[in-house]
Amino acid sequence: MAFLFGGTRQYEIKKNKTILARINHDKSLITHHHIPCAEHTLHYVSSPNINTQTQAKSTVVFVHGTPGSWASFSRYFENNNITNDFSIHAIDRPGWGESGYDKNQFPYSLSEQSRLIGPMLEAIWKSNNQHKVLLVGHSLGGSLVPKLAVDYPQYVKGVIVLAGDLDPELSEARWFNKAMTWLPEFCFPKSWVDSNKEVLAIQPSLADLQVEFSALSMPISVLQGSHDGLVRPENAAKASAIFSSAEVEVIMLDGASHIINLTHVSEVKDAITNMFKKCC
Repeated sequence: MAFLFGGTRQYEIKKNKTILARINHDKSLITHHHIPCAEHTLHYVSSPNINTQTQAKSTVVFVHGTPGSWASFSRYFENNNITNDFSIHAIDRPGWGESGYDKNQFPYSLSEQSRLIGPMLEAIWKSNNQHKVLLVGHSLGGSLVPKLAVDYPQYVKGVIVLAGDLDPELSEARWFNKAMTWLPEFCFPKSWVDSNKEVLAIQPSLADLQVEFSALSMPISVLQGSHDGLVRPENAAKASAIFSSAEVEVIMLDGASHIINLTHVSEVKDAITNMFKKCC
């Protein structure tokens, strides 16, 4: 079973790279946006071919995990079943892809990531005729999107968590994450070091955010694979208690692994459709 999941993961990652190469400079599928800040630049991409009426009502912002970039959602931009129904955007989190960060200090915590992402959400909101958007986050991005909703309720109307850590007790880093800290950082590529520090920071970040999460009142959906080897599936079972003031829907995907953003696109699309029915 582990071999099958590993094979699927490698296949999907390779497929995603092929899709990225195909669409990255295709202006009929995506447009690139760069936002200059005081000490860095932020980057996100958008689907350009949505009419204004649909865009205002059904705009989605995807947030990737670690390591990663907006390209984690490449296949969504050439999926007509999605782009015909939604205006979609995918961001590069600060420190990943083409997005930088300030003060030469990588923003490892969820709160710091959220602080720096604000200008991108504002820009998307303004381009969306100041209509609120739906956030969809995968993995660490799934842990982050509730914090974005807490910090920017003026831009956000709903949240979908894909395989994200939510409970501090269940988000303890794996042994291999801790083992990386036993060796000097120069032994690893910088992306590995930054990603590992983000993973190690999830547990304390979530511990600090539980009170804020309990106050969220917008609709929240959680999709979780039952055979996820990176995020403990029990996180999903605790979602209703964590988001105690929200209407929470939990969808367990039987047999699914961690990369449900790649392997279960139709289920993600259905969750987005259902979320907009709740929000509008």
